[in-house]
Amino acid sequence: MSLAKLDWRVILAIATVAMLLQQAFSYVCQIALPILADRIADDFGISRAWLGLYLFIQNVTAIVAAMACGGFIVRLGAWRVSQICLLLMGTSLIVIAGGILWLYPLGAILLGAGAVSTPASSHILARHCPRRLAPVIFSVKQTGVPVGSLIGGLLIPFLLGLGFYVATVRESVYLDAYGAAFVAALIVCSVALLLQPFRAFFDADRDPSVRPSFSGVSETMKIVVSTPNLRDLAFAAFAFGGLQSIYSGFFILFLIDGLEYSEVDAGFVFAVASTTAVAARILWGWLGSTLVSPRIVMGLIGLFGFVAAVLMGNFDFGWSQGAIIAVAILYNVTGLSWHGVLLAETARLAPPDKVGGVTGGVLSFTSVAMMIYPAIYGGLLAVTDSYGLGFFFASVPSLVAAFVFFRKPVEGAWHHIVVNALSWALSPTRMIFAFSVIAIGAVIGAAWVYGSLLT
Repeated sequence: MSLAKLDWRVILAIATVAMLLQQAFSYVCQIALPILADRIADDFGISRAWLGLYLFIQNVTAIVAAMACGGFIVRLGAWRVSQICLLLMGTSLIVIAGGILWLYPLGAILLGAGAVSTPASSHILARHCPRRLAPVIFSVKQTGVPVGSLIGGLLIPFLLGLGFYVATVRESVYLDAYGAAFVAALIVCSVALLLQPFRAFFDADRDPSVRPSFSGVSETMKIVVSTPNLRDLAFAAFAFGGLQSIYSGFFILFLIDGLEYSEVDAGFVFAVASTTAVAARILWGWLGSTLVSPRIVMGLIGLFGFVAAVLMGNFDFGWSQGAIIAVAILYNVTGLSWHGVLLAETARLAPPDKVGGVTGGVLSFTSVAMMIYPAIYGGLLAVTDSYGLGFFFASVPSLVAAFVFFRKPVEGAWHHIVVNALSWALSPTRMIFAFSVIAIGAVIGAAWVYGSLLT
């Protein structure tokens, strides 16, 4: 398909919609297993905490893929890489559909390898989007994640209840968890094929002579950690990626196993909350490109993401469905709505010829978080049988990110920054002030408790 004669706005619209769809169905693959995890755990007679191990393997692969994706994007073309990612993720669901437990780590590896769809789509949009529009356009593209949450939250439970009448045996056959995974895989692979007509135009900048290797990884990571703004974005990718990972990995399981929701009701809550992230991502992008700086936007996301995670950690049977949806909405508009602003800032700050690689370098910190957080969450769940404790754990880095972005970038190496921050916090004057505040708060709290006991 020849697009060269079209207006740049039309080309940008095609690229944005196509990458939004690619992102959406990639995320369907991400959340399919968390929805199916309860049934699969029952089938195999294993703990629900196994999901943490699956996510750990997935994100170890994603870290490697994100750091090394730059060469593949240049050689094959970002559009082709986006197609390959969808096929890899769809294949991961086919592995799940096979129902062979010892092959599931292979499914996790395939799913993790498909994570480079985001750097690939960033490479495409950076070429065709004016910088002044980047925060909004990248945010619109990243609405693919909540759109994928909506599709997955409704599609997978629907497939679980889908039945076919087989005339030869005169009985209705219903899809189980494995059949639902297989049908979802076919849909995802079909989307990859639908992108093919546009490949020649959008991959016109590819260079087949480039040989992908890990030699450029150290250079890419050096750019990320030595540039103050990029370094802050990498920390945000870690903190907010952690929030996202445990929400997408365990929230539905929390509702089903922890609060005894049905799969349909849990999928409904997940889908309703996810729709709000569509508007939130566009709103954050608009704010970051008009009224306030992207750093302020990231700071606000960190602060309110902390609040949402703490509230979610307090869920119990006393919470109404409406209250749970309200907290899930707050979580979605913060911990799941940061991508567009962060990716636009990364593309703006990266060298023009290294947008894909540097984006992958920044997002590798997200993959690190998505490896660490679910593993810790799964461990806490296995030991304490508490679904809330992991959300408390995840809230702390988000609060730290708020403090990072509410101030100017700090020059120097990370370990110097940490030492200087500790020196500042542990100075005698500030220690006395902090002790005084804590003491006064303790006295007031004790007085309130004592008064309550008397009455």
